[in-house]
Amino acid sequence: MSSISADEIKVLSQYIYAISGVALDASKAYLLETRFKHLLGKYGCSSYMDLYSKAKADRGGDMEKEIVDAITTNETLFFRDASPFEVFKHKILPDLIDARSKAFPGRSVPLRIWSAACSTGQEVYSIAIALREALGNLGGFQISILGTDISDDAVSKASYGKYNKFEIERGLPMPVLHKYFTPAGDGWRIKDELRAMATFKKFNLMKPFVGLGKFDVVFCRNVAIYFTPADKKMVFEKIAGVLEADGALIIGSTESLTGVTAAFEPKRYLRSIFYQPQSGDRPMPVVPSAFGRPAPATAVSRPASPPPPKPGLPAPRPIPPVTPARPAPPRVVREETVASSPAVSSTAPVPASPAFEPAPSVETAPVHPAQHVQASRPDAARPAPRVMARPVSATSHVGDKSALKRLLVKKKQEAKG
Repeated sequence: MSSISADEIKVLSQYIYAISGVALDASKAYLLETRFKHLLGKYGCSSYMDLYSKAKADRGGDMEKEIVDAITTNETLFFRDASPFEVFKHKILPDLIDARSKAFPGRSVPLRIWSAACSTGQEVYSIAIALREALGNLGGFQISILGTDISDDAVSKASYGKYNKFEIERGLPMPVLHKYFTPAGDGWRIKDELRAMATFKKFNLMKPFVGLGKFDVVFCRNVAIYFTPADKKMVFEKIAGVLEADGALIIGSTESLTGVTAAFEPKRYLRSIFYQPQSGDRPMPVVPSAFGRPAPATAVSRPASPPPPKPGLPAPRPIPPVTPARPAPPRVVREETVASSPAVSSTAPVPASPAFEPAPSVETAPVHPAQHVQASRPDAARPAPRVMARPVSATSHVGDKSALKRLLVKKKQEAKG
């Protein structure tokens, strides 16, 4: 049988991308040959182009499913890369339980987890075991784990939960194996306690995320490496849309979202990194409503918006904020009163002018205590200052008519004598 040609690589790559979103190039020629070799014999195809033609003509879609199953059979094992499960158990899970316990007081703590591209289920059951080990008794929790994959065979095997000796020995310590699995023929099967925590379904990440609901944690590891940059950005932004406000995304240890999308911000815990939706794009946290359904909680008190205008009427003008006016400082006028003059009132102010500047020897009148009392309201006008009248001393020469009169009388007497 001849090897795959460049034209066949191009045609099959385009076909595979259309049905699965997996992007392949000429460097994947060996992968296409090894993955599709058994299909050539099964369907009696003389070439890879013949396999493509028969798959396109198959209205039942069985050949398309087998091609997807063949191309998406990826490497998987229990607790693949230990660090994501460590950050899940010791950082993400405690934070979520604390937040959900406050949002749902007196109720079972709800936790929804999605394993996207779960393959044959090892990741889903690793998550279930991690939850059981971290939480102990699960009676106070309402846990739901969704596992999805584009491969029908992978979903079927994951749902059944049985694994052979080779698959079991990859990543499962013996104490964990005997605690959570039971012997089943030539392999081991997950116990019903953990199997009941998971649900599996076929799902294509390239399709709209309709009917999935919201999740607290999403595992999407080592699958986006097969996507184009544009598809990778699209998938992760759709994942951001199904995460709760404080939810977390866990990707592969060799993957990064830097330069892929701005929908997430990285969070570091020890040597591990997980991602959360950007704070500006996060939805409000949920709290239980009176009808048992989660309702948005108001984290910050905000002023109520004015009601919309009625049809046909102009919108009301916004009322500007009122700023309290600053009280004007009191205006103090320095003044003198002449006690001996009947024409001048003891309390009437005298206009300030150079002619009435007091001599240095004249004592200024003390300030009345009322000048130090401020109004109780900041915008109230202050009372005019009051100055107590004080008699002018005998040494004053300003406006002293008595002394002038005595001087004139004395001079008249001297002139007569």
